[in-house]
Amino acid sequence: MKRTTQFLTFTMTALLGLSSVAWGQESAAGALAPVENPWYIGAGGGTSFGQCTFYSITEDGIRSWGLQGGLFGGYKFNRLISLEAGFQYGGQSQFNLDCCPYWLSTDGVWKATQILDKDGWYFDDLEVATRWFKFAVQGNFNMLSFIKSNERWSLDLSPQISLVNTKSTWKGNLSNGQGHHEETQDANWHLGLGGQIGAGYAITPNWKAGIYGGITALTGERFDRIPNNYHQTNLIWDAGIKVTYTFGNSRKKHAEAERLAAQEAARLAAEQAERDRLAAQQAERDRLAAEQAERDRIAAEQAAREKAEREAAEAAAAAEAAKYYHGTFESIYFADNSIKLGAETAKLDEAVRILEQYPNTVVALYGYASKTGEDSYNLLLTDKRVEKVKAYLLEKGIDAARINPVVGKGVDRNANWNRDARRVEIVVVEK
Repeated sequence: MKRTTQFLTFTMTALLGLSSVAWGQESAAGALAPVENPWYIGAGGGTSFGQCTFYSITEDGIRSWGLQGGLFGGYKFNRLISLEAGFQYGGQSQFNLDCCPYWLSTDGVWKATQILDKDGWYFDDLEVATRWFKFAVQGNFNMLSFIKSNERWSLDLSPQISLVNTKSTWKGNLSNGQGHHEETQDANWHLGLGGQIGAGYAITPNWKAGIYGGITALTGERFDRIPNNYHQTNLIWDAGIKVTYTFGNSRKKHAEAERLAAQEAARLAAEQAERDRLAAQQAERDRLAAEQAERDRIAAEQAAREKAEREAAEAAAAAEAAKYYHGTFESIYFADNSIKLGAETAKLDEAVRILEQYPNTVVALYGYASKTGEDSYNLLLTDKRVEKVKAYLLEKGIDAARINPVVGKGVDRNANWNRDARRVEIVVVEK
């Protein structure tokens, strides 16, 4: 355990030293200010290796790719520091090194040679399968937090303390020729000290994916329970991928609400100022008109006739313009490889209502498809989708002359998501 303690001390000192350097550089840049959304949870998994009297990685290479996984949650104080707790479960097998050709009895006695009147295994024939779980608390120090322009990437150094339970089973062919035999040892609790290093990328403000690797040095008895005076390390290594979800964006929403409220107040103030200006202009026109009428009745009557004619022309133009729709229609979305309208008929019914209200409005139909499948097939699929929408409009009584020739445009390669690409757009044809 002396070498393990020295190794652990060096690892912890290195991690804390690097974290202190990052802390000092980032303090001046404001990285220690509270973050907007501090709470997060996540899950991870991958492989694990054991190093005790027996090893998962021996002179022959990697003898056992163990599996491990777990859940975690934490609180982010700022861009640099977060505190995290989690549960992890895993297991792997360990094997003897070529340097130690010893013999182990089933009652736990090891010798350089076999004791003939006892059952046991030669180390070369023995496998130790270990299952473990641990409860861990760790501090994360993001080494990339001092880069002001970096909002997505992270590189975390994470000192860790844990409580670990291990249980090992000895497996192998007995040396007395009686075949395969297994001995399950008692479970053992350890205090674990170690750390992790991980890199991550924030895919969205809430979701983050990353990779990690870690080491845990276990105190107390060796977890494989092999009684040997050599190779007395007591380590579990783990590595894998993890996904993290950060809760909420209430502060951002509050700031956005305040911004929208300020915009609305500015808009209302601008509208009131415009109404006041128009009212003042109208009052001045009225005064001038009255003075002109007083000076010259005939001129006033002529002005009144011209005004009436102008208002009639404007009214006629407004009535004509009212027959045209100047808004937009909602897109009609389809399931993958489908032309069924389903619940999208509600949007089409609204389009029919608008077209009936504005009888001079002419529309064009454009169809799109997602990148899934062959381009030629997707082009035919968009034609069918557009024809489906057109048929529905005609069925509801819309004149065919008010629908321009339909267009299937094929794959929409600019869409961010496949579900957004599978659509038909109803576009007003400007007059």
